[in-house]
Amino acid sequence: AWAHVAPAYAGQRTVFFGRSLGTGLAAALAAEVQPDALVLVAPFESLSALAGEHYPWVPGALLRYPLRTDEALPRVRGEITLIHGEQDTLIPIEHAERLAARVPRSSLVRIAGAGHGDLQAFEAYQAALAQALGGAGR
Repeated sequence: AWAHVAPAYAGQRTVFFGRSLGTGLAAALAAEVQPDALVLVAPFESLSALAGEHYPWVPGALLRYPLRTDEALPRVRGEITLIHGEQDTLIPIEHAERLAARVPRSSLVRIAGAGHGDLQAFEAYQAALAQALGGAGR
């Protein structure tokens, strides 16, 4: 999909955005394409790690796509912003904390009181997103 749309944006700043499940896909593409900035909202370390937390009785070998955000993120050279709700029970904020520890130059924005499904309702989220998008390529 990116190869198809990329020519339309040649020479312009690029920002890849992923939220929740899309963070694994966005990080993998960013590691390959190297956009100016990457914004991940409610990211997870890997789908296998997340599945292990929610379904520990299911064998990990059954997971077809592990989506290793933790392996892709260190290969991204552009700006990296991680935004996560502190009350997220679907993807606990510890995933974002561990990703930030793997890539110390990344920025982790914690949204107090926000969960997984209501993150966008918080002004702090809107401000963090605007800053991340406005700061691309500086």
